[in-house]
Amino acid sequence: MLLTIGERIKKAIGVEGSTSQALLPMLAYNSFHISSAGASYLTSLYYSAFLTYVEGLSLAQAGTVLLFKSLWDAAIDPFIGLLTDRTRSRMGKHRIYIFFAAIPFGITYFMLWTSFGASGSGRSNTIILYYIFANVLFTTANSFIYVPHNAMLPELAPGYFQRTQYISMGYLMNSTGMFPSFLVAGAFLGMIKTQEFNAELRPVFLKMGLLLGVVYILPILATAIFTKEKSSKDMVVQPVDGKYVIGEYKQVFKNKAFVQYFAISFLLMFGTAFFANSKTYFIYEIADAKQYLNLLVFWAGIAEMTAFVPNYALTKKFGKAKMAWFTLPFLFVSLALSFVIGRQTGTGIPWMVVALFAQEMLYPFGISGISFAIQNISPDVTDVDEMVTGRRREGVIAAINNFIKISTGGLLQFLVGIILEWFGVSVKDAQGNAKPTMFSARATSLFGSKLGGPSAGLRLVHGALPMMFTLLSMLALRKYTMTRDEHKRIREAIALKHAQQNGEALPENIPELTEAEQQRLSEIAGLPWESMWIGS
Repeated sequence: MLLTIGERIKKAIGVEGSTSQALLPMLAYNSFHISSAGASYLTSLYYSAFLTYVEGLSLAQAGTVLLFKSLWDAAIDPFIGLLTDRTRSRMGKHRIYIFFAAIPFGITYFMLWTSFGASGSGRSNTIILYYIFANVLFTTANSFIYVPHNAMLPELAPGYFQRTQYISMGYLMNSTGMFPSFLVAGAFLGMIKTQEFNAELRPVFLKMGLLLGVVYILPILATAIFTKEKSSKDMVVQPVDGKYVIGEYKQVFKNKAFVQYFAISFLLMFGTAFFANSKTYFIYEIADAKQYLNLLVFWAGIAEMTAFVPNYALTKKFGKAKMAWFTLPFLFVSLALSFVIGRQTGTGIPWMVVALFAQEMLYPFGISGISFAIQNISPDVTDVDEMVTGRRREGVIAAINNFIKISTGGLLQFLVGIILEWFGVSVKDAQGNAKPTMFSARATSLFGSKLGGPSAGLRLVHGALPMMFTLLSMLALRKYTMTRDEHKRIREAIALKHAQQNGEALPENIPELTEAEQQRLSEIAGLPWESMWIGS
């Protein structure tokens, strides 16, 4: 029965080969996404509101906590990337870190949702310092999993479309992780009608964080135990010093394909972070629909699950970059709704609530196209990097990926808090009184009142800015033009070059690159042919 199910899954996503050789490795590698997706979605949706409405921080103070988290991530990611690339172990370069970081990931995730009594003191500085400490620990554990995990993919799936299959399985695992996480959040916070976020929910968040922290350990361990990575015990590594570290990352940005990928990812992260970090406040302050919060989150999760099938089919038919344009109209319609959603007045059909649910359906479906394209492009960039350097540097590139994801998200959480405070948005306590803000009333009078007040600020960060940065990301994506055939020739040329250098038998049926092909691959890398390892 299990094999029959496996064969059906393989047929649905176009996987060739036996279940044990093709499907099970993908399941093992992507088990991590169950924990990663569940943890990241709940923190992105609830954590800012938890710090403000439950723990009593102002919008800018909560943003400051997350800014320090981002700064720490920016400091450690480059070293983790280099460390994994240079690790000699029977378990391989990357898998060993995932294994040892699994339990710290669960413990530190729990720490994000409780201050162990520090909140009871009422001293904002104490609360801020504790949550900075908890976020630094969690970010460290997460980076020691996320960076090695991403770095493994190019070697596990060397084929152009094989990588799309692995990433597609990751999307399915994302949904697998999101769904039970939403159920757990719904069980604690209310599925149909979300409880009011206030200090009385501290024990509820503590229990939720403890349960999820324990559960999230298991899928990460499954990835570490069952993913097969070749031994790196006999790998030769160069001596390392400060100049070497700087040179490794400096060299990455000489690669045109990577610079294009970096621009696409960085701009999209700005767009998605503005939207995600303002969502709870938009639902509370603009739509006055706080009772629907968890139901909206669940609804968005369903919409994201449905996006997988068309994205996979479009990628297979049109390629990794072009398919993103098919979902763009849905995205812009959803963001445009941010300018019309408001409080419901009168009786009858709650049209504003209907519009809110429409936005939460259209946005994840619309953003999935370019997100899927970025994930598919990422491992191919490592092959261009090997064409330039002659070395596999997945850890370095995965570290930059994580840096984009974590540091940009934290920076935007900080900026959202500042912008909303300047526009006069304030968090209120149970009695309806505004809590103290990080900035003076003068800042609000100078900026917010002249630009339209709280409503304008929320529509800016939830609609206008996400629309602008997503459009810029899509325009950057247009410049990424590497095709499946060009990627195949890059892989073939690398294999041929390594065989020549090592004095091995040359691979069969691999023709030498023509002059026109050399010129095209030089255009992809943005470097002269003779200055790259492949042409030296």
